[in-house]
Amino acid sequence: MKKMRITLNDQVFDVQVELLEDDEDRYPGAPTPAWSPAAAPAPKAPAAAPVSRAAAPAAPKAEAGTLSAPIVGSVSQILVEVGATVEENQPVVVLDAMKMDTYINAPRKGTVSAIHCRIGESVQVGQKLVSFS
Repeated sequence: MKKMRITLNDQVFDVQVELLEDDEDRYPGAPTPAWSPAAAPAPKAPAAAPVSRAAAPAAPKAEAGTLSAPIVGSVSQILVEVGATVEENQPVVVLDAMKMDTYINAPRKGTVSAIHCRIGESVQVGQKLVSFS
């Protein structure tokens, strides 16, 4: 436990805080303490077994011949038209997410058979954007 005095809106509070991890020595400019055998840290007890957590759900599987949205965003540009031939990794759609453009590229060589989005439309992860034949 560490005693601290906190002033908030001109009111002074004396509090005790439990430190779960002390990282003060990791800040730039923090003083480096002199090492001594007496100040050496005691050996730590073995860590407890890790807690099992469920894995994050996987992104929806895209159908073969489709291009799906890898992120949530809004469609800012569609760079192809139906009937256009595209090469592998050619930019097809531009998504705007948090004021940042993300170019979504063709997964393979093919011909655009359908466009499933419109400029300004919000899309979700896994939503079909373009189909190829």
